[in-house]
Amino acid sequence: MNGITADELRGMMTEIINAALTPVIARLDRIDRRLEQIDTRLRIMSTKHQNSLAGSDDQLVMVPNQQGEVPLEFPTSIRTFLVSGDEMLPNGQHNNWNKQKSRALLVFYGEDPDNESDVDDENSSRSRARRLRLAKKIGVSRTQLNFAQLVL
Repeated sequence: MNGITADELRGMMTEIINAALTPVIARLDRIDRRLEQIDTRLRIMSTKHQNSLAGSDDQLVMVPNQQGEVPLEFPTSIRTFLVSGDEMLPNGQHNNWNKQKSRALLVFYGEDPDNESDVDDENSSRSRARRLRLAKKIGVSRTQLNFAQLVL
């Protein structure tokens, strides 16, 4: 024979197989990452759609961010956006959603808060605009907000 041992032959075959499979494995990893991105986008769209169908007192569904993470705190219902923070909701419950939580959630969804001042209060037009931006981010439409305000 050539003087090649079985272990040497096994080693050469392993190198050849690894060299052939390396590009395939890299391609599969890219496909896997892309599928994860698509899955995250579908989850975002699905939860936003669920929120777009919610009534004013229905529980809102947590919308993940682009990385697929869900927030720690989330508004409970559409009415949360209509009543200023730390005031009473029409059903007698205390609205614990406030401007700091709205800001934090907007940052969670990738919006830059640097253009906002800290001097606005819960009843300011800025605070209301922030709540409306947040509502849009999670799939709640202006029509839903308008209807919820009518039935307050």
